Amino acid sequence: MRLQDQQLARQLMRLRSDINKLKIEQTCHLHQRMLNDATYELEERDELADLFCDLPLVSSFSLSAPLKLIGVTKMNINSRRFSLC
Repeated sequence: MRLQDQQLARQLMRLRSDINKLKIEQTCHLHQRMLNDATYELEERDELADLFCDLPLVSSFSLSAPLKLIGVTKMNINSRRFSLC
């Protein structure tokens, strides 16, 4: 009976570890997608600025709404404090 308890405890600990790894991977993928979106948006603005030189200057480091919602700031991206895993 004690042996079964130990085996069950090991199995539950492995499952917990696997779940935590999956959560971390999912979060990293989500952050990577959001950073890719922000980068694409900045590149698109730069391309449009090249085409339309007479448009008012827009800060090239302004962030998209989803990044602002999770607390990513200009300082985070500029100083590379935001982790990509």
